[in-house]
Amino acid sequence: MMLAYLTKIYGSLTAAERIFFAIFDFLKYRPQARVISVGNLSMGGTGKTPVLFELLDELKQHRCCVLSRGYRSPWERSFYHLQGRGPHPSELTDEALLLNSRFPEVPIFLGKNRHHAAIIAEKRFKPELMLLDDGFQYRRLHKDIDLVLFDAMADFSEAQLIPAGRLREPAWRLRQAQAVLLTRCETAPAEKQAEWLSWLKQQAPKVPVIRVQTLCDGLYDWCGNRIDAGKEERFLAFSAIGRPAGFYSQLRSLGLNLVDNAEFRDHHRFTAAELQTLAAKAAQSNLRLVCTEKDFCKISPEIAEQMRVLTLRIRTLPVSGQTFTSELAAHGIKLAE
Repeated sequence: MMLAYLTKIYGSLTAAERIFFAIFDFLKYRPQARVISVGNLSMGGTGKTPVLFELLDELKQHRCCVLSRGYRSPWERSFYHLQGRGPHPSELTDEALLLNSRFPEVPIFLGKNRHHAAIIAEKRFKPELMLLDDGFQYRRLHKDIDLVLFDAMADFSEAQLIPAGRLREPAWRLRQAQAVLLTRCETAPAEKQAEWLSWLKQQAPKVPVIRVQTLCDGLYDWCGNRIDAGKEERFLAFSAIGRPAGFYSQLRSLGLNLVDNAEFRDHHRFTAAELQTLAAKAAQSNLRLVCTEKDFCKISPEIAEQMRVLTLRIRTLPVSGQTFTSELAAHGIKLAE
């Protein structure tokens, strides 16, 4: 009873916010740049960062910038302009550091107030395209395209509003997206994918659903060199991501012998003591340490070398084998003019 009551209160609050910005539409900032939002309907990881990688790579002929909230960083309630190879503050978010490591030339503007960040981005950079990270629930910025990621590995019991489930907003909100990207289709059984596709069709019958898969790009050492692990090697995987099960599945798909794991809360910042404990545990059992690329960005190069940490690099692409740009264009959605 209490859970249902809290869910109703949460739903009323989100509805009030939507209605407010629908009535006072003039409060939304409309940049001259085209705004592409990559967001979630649910809490937790759905693979937004790898999708942003692919979009930035596909749209590199345009002047792009990224607007990110800077979740749980010192700049979440202020502002930070991240660009270039650094060095940069270690307190920056793991997503921001990872985006910067892959695309150092792309300006990343951090701050919860993306309205303010967009104004500064236009003054400093005059972008053609703004990629809004986790922007489906952000209402103070006009968006030209809303891409919503949905995890095919999610449990059906989660398809309810918080706190009964994991949905930030009612499922009908999917009707206001331009496309839904059903992620982790390489892991979800065909039957589960079919059930989610049917559910998405019921919720948003006119919105195209693009099935997406995560592909392993291989293992890399602390210097960024690609390596091939020996069959006799055993691994301890550690991560601070929303859904680590997918990470383990990807490691096993490479044929790695995954013996142990250590899980931390999503976005957790590793302390020196925690890293020392992991290193000692791995040494005691003769295991090699491996983490996600997002987690690796939060470890200093010196410590990463001392621990001999390996990283798994991944790519997220449509199951069709096409680029996101081509797949979306087939549904009449143009990312850039």
